[in-house]
Amino acid sequence: MKLIKKYLKTKYHLSNYQIAQIAFLFKTLFSELSKMLIMGIIFYKQFTLYLFSLFVMLFLRCSTGGLHFYTYWGCLTCSITYIALALWVLPAITFPTYIKLLLLLICILICNLIGPIVSKYRPTPSKELYTRGKNTTYKFIFIYSLALYIIPENPYLIVGFWTIILHSLQLILAKIRKKGGHTKCFPNS
Repeated sequence: MKLIKKYLKTKYHLSNYQIAQIAFLFKTLFSELSKMLIMGIIFYKQFTLYLFSLFVMLFLRCSTGGLHFYTYWGCLTCSITYIALALWVLPAITFPTYIKLLLLLICILICNLIGPIVSKYRPTPSKELYTRGKNTTYKFIFIYSLALYIIPENPYLIVGFWTIILHSLQLILAKIRKKGGHTKCFPNS
């Protein structure tokens, strides 16, 4: 690692701060990719459903944030639990389509009222980013609701439905945790 830092400093004339940022980027990428790989191995029997749930989860988290665990193992454990609930446990609970749509409407309200909640290591989002995150989430869940209305028994849409429910619930938990001063959020307006 010292050799790489020395190379970056001499070849590209980067400051120690810039090198630290690059190191943080690669550490984060490796951490996230390794967690996805571990979960891919755990959920290999339902790999395509896992990928779909992961896509929905990441899309929503990029738009509205949520709970943040500041250790690798804490984040991995929570992510495995989250995906396991969405893939294995919750799909056994069935609701009529109109109840699912009502629950998704409640999720839109929760995400709109609470999100975005960012990590304590990230800056508070600007009003523009804050609004964009809310709008993106609202539109995504609305379009998802339409798809679920048209194809209510599709296993991918059912897994995605539970992923949206779990995302909304963890946003509530993140908001409660935020009140303790652990996360930042642009004030609701």
